[in-house]
Amino acid sequence: MNTKKTANKLRDVLKLDKSTSKQIPFNEVKITISKQQLLLAVKTILKSGIWHLSAITCQQLEDDFVLLYHFWKFSGLTLQIRLDEKKPQIDSICPLIPGAEYYEREAREMFGIEFLGLPNPVPLLLPDDWQGGFPMRKKERTNHDKSEGDDLQQKGKSS
Repeated sequence: MNTKKTANKLRDVLKLDKSTSKQIPFNEVKITISKQQLLLAVKTILKSGIWHLSAITCQQLEDDFVLLYHFWKFSGLTLQIRLDEKKPQIDSICPLIPGAEYYEREAREMFGIEFLGLPNPVPLLLPDDWQGGFPMRKKERTNHDKSEGDDLQQKGKSS
């Protein structure tokens, strides 16, 4: 199944209207979904024959984060999901795509995104003794946020 057909299938399965997807030059489609739709969307993509997850990237906007799940098979299909800045949590797709672990760990470590069910949440890039918070976050965090973020960063560190 090609990317356009897969995009149409996703819109049908997730009951989305056409305004949620955008054709991007160079054979790529971007579809905006909710975080609750992620696992069903990934299952649908895999069933359609698009099997390569190229990357998961994160961007911080004014009051939220945007996760982009980039899939590829002869052309691109990107899932865009907004997460609330105050509680950036989403289900891990590792049970469906084990190789997503490294992308999720990177977004977790750099932005503080919590991937629920991430099988191996140990730090990936930063030193074990890192105390500087989430280096890719744009806004200065409050003391309350720092303690929550530090707890998140401590989870998975070996003692």
